[in-house]
Amino acid sequence: MTNIVFDNQGNVKSLRSGAVEFSSPGDSLGLFIIQFRDSIGNPFRLTEENFANCTVTEKDGNFTLVYDTCNDVPDSTVEVTVLHKADGLHWNISIDCKSPFLKTEWVDFPRLHFKNDTAEKWLLPFAEGTLISDLKKREESSFFKCLYAEYPMTGVTSFYPGPAPMQYEACYNSEAGICIICADPTHAPKTVDVYPANDDAACLMLQHFTGGKNTLEYDVIVSGFQGDWQDATELYRNWMEKNDPYLPAKQYSTMPQWLKDSPTFLIYSVKGQGRDLGDLRPNEYYPYNNALPVVERYRKLWGGSFTTVLMHWEGTAPWAPPYVWPPYGGEEELKNFVETMHANGDRVGLYASGIGWTQQSMTDTSYTLYERFEKENVGAEICIGPRDEKFSRVCNGLKGQRIGYDLCPGREFTARTISNEIRQAAAAGVDYLQFFDQNQGCASPLCYAKNHGHPELPGKWETDSMRQLLKAAVESGKGMTIGCENAAAQPYTEYCKLNDLRYHLAWHAGGFPVPAYPYLFHEYTAGFSGNGVCLAGWIDMEKTPFFLLWQLAWNFAYGNFLSVVLKNGGDIHWNWAIPWTFPMPEQEPICKLMTNLSSLRRELSENYLAAGRMLKAPKVECGTNTIYPKRFAPVEVPRIVASSWLGIDEKTITILVNYNAQEESCKLFDKTITIPAYDAVIIENSVLNTN
Repeated sequence: MTNIVFDNQGNVKSLRSGAVEFSSPGDSLGLFIIQFRDSIGNPFRLTEENFANCTVTEKDGNFTLVYDTCNDVPDSTVEVTVLHKADGLHWNISIDCKSPFLKTEWVDFPRLHFKNDTAEKWLLPFAEGTLISDLKKREESSFFKCLYAEYPMTGVTSFYPGPAPMQYEACYNSEAGICIICADPTHAPKTVDVYPANDDAACLMLQHFTGGKNTLEYDVIVSGFQGDWQDATELYRNWMEKNDPYLPAKQYSTMPQWLKDSPTFLIYSVKGQGRDLGDLRPNEYYPYNNALPVVERYRKLWGGSFTTVLMHWEGTAPWAPPYVWPPYGGEEELKNFVETMHANGDRVGLYASGIGWTQQSMTDTSYTLYERFEKENVGAEICIGPRDEKFSRVCNGLKGQRIGYDLCPGREFTARTISNEIRQAAAAGVDYLQFFDQNQGCASPLCYAKNHGHPELPGKWETDSMRQLLKAAVESGKGMTIGCENAAAQPYTEYCKLNDLRYHLAWHAGGFPVPAYPYLFHEYTAGFSGNGVCLAGWIDMEKTPFFLLWQLAWNFAYGNFLSVVLKNGGDIHWNWAIPWTFPMPEQEPICKLMTNLSSLRRELSENYLAAGRMLKAPKVECGTNTIYPKRFAPVEVPRIVASSWLGIDEKTITILVNYNAQEESCKLFDKTITIPAYDAVIIENSVLNTN
């Protein structure tokens, strides 16, 4: 049961889940911030402080708060409603703005204030699920701070649908919790986050882009619960499965057979020595067939089939959207590699770089599109800021991969251009194209253009446009599997069926990764454990030599396809975007763990790990290891990674993975279970006493 108490000024004096108080003592931080845009695009904000009066009315536990007497915008009012319903407190807000020169851009609401206490943990939707206990430390992150989304997008905020692939968050302790759900079936753009407002209070940031409308077209539901992040995720899953019109059919019936066969992913670049900038001459993996002996080497160790995912293969320039075709060395050379891989029972995937526009590549400065930009009037197709700005931030700049713009997803030019690139890759037999790199989670960049045929302010049209673009892309691919960087955000799971997961971003946000995304979406879309870009810059690998083993165990237990990043010599490296000269991890333990896990993955694929449903994991008692982030305090992680699954046949299992060099014992349901070194144990839950 969730209970709330207001004082007669409209301040929240108490917010309880059961008997536990979550609201911060002291002054209110205000329930809302409204940002308008004037007729030339300047921002203008209203908060509670702009209103001289607040009238609070209560009836049967339901509240209406009316704010009036606004000197800044005379005769304007704001009304907040809070309704007690069976699933929690339903919040909404409406704005009656009397100025003809102001349009509502976004509303930050409800700005509930929680105790800023490390006894509470926060589940954030960023990076597929991030658990944070110290919000102040998170704000010390170099670029994963809590920030409003704005033009141009950064790609690293808790923006939904995008880098935040779900629209909920939660705060909990050992006794109770509060889950906050944006119950939005239209999936309009928003920010779902929290920040430390002061020493005593943490404040929700729920930035809702309204598309110029003066009310939310959905409620924010605030619900109490008991348990941990999994219990909060169950609340969201319950809402999602009942209300989301875009939730696709469960994927097992439509998943291509090569994915059901659970291939192992080998990720490598065909140019350079492990970095994006500098000397990007062809390396030992070019010509493409040079990788075939490496594939065979790992086949002898791990068995099964393989999918190679190539970077820096573009015949244009690396990470220089939107044009990627033809491949470096010509189409026939890549096609021959694809055909040979197919003959061996393997598959080929490619990385691309999203819906940006490159004026100048910084990885290959000979590649420019200035002339084409002018000739084709591409300036009419790019995303425009609220004051007619024209620039981009994602991977842009002299020290980035390119200088350019973001293409507007609502323009036919963008859909036609992207579809044409995808069509050519499919015609060459490519099986998988991670095309929407740099569009984190397939995020739609914000656009305020007045002549694009879409509304002048961001709103649900952004998500609708991106879905239409994805639909066209998939149709152009003619059976080729499409994906994006990070997990595909919820409304895009229908089209992005295999994605390059980036759970590891949680580490640089001062948090700990939890598998909230596969918990919700494993039945609908798939992911591989990704190229881990920048990871060695965030985790001290010298102090944490087992990290890659833990990462593989984590991904296996939570249903992700296993992947490794290769350096020269066919050896396994920590991650992408570090030099090949950086000391590599010990190879033999990784190969032993991969041998066992890849075999089990194939065994469990049909019923569980291809498209099963993740359940709440049981409590496992075991020892811990210490992971050492470079910027934050050490983190204790269990020596056994555990998960539970409901299979297609309605049977359940628990997976226990031991990534350590010696056998490990743990307690599960008061039973002692021993797991061999570098291996996993699968337990049918029917044999355990789960009462």
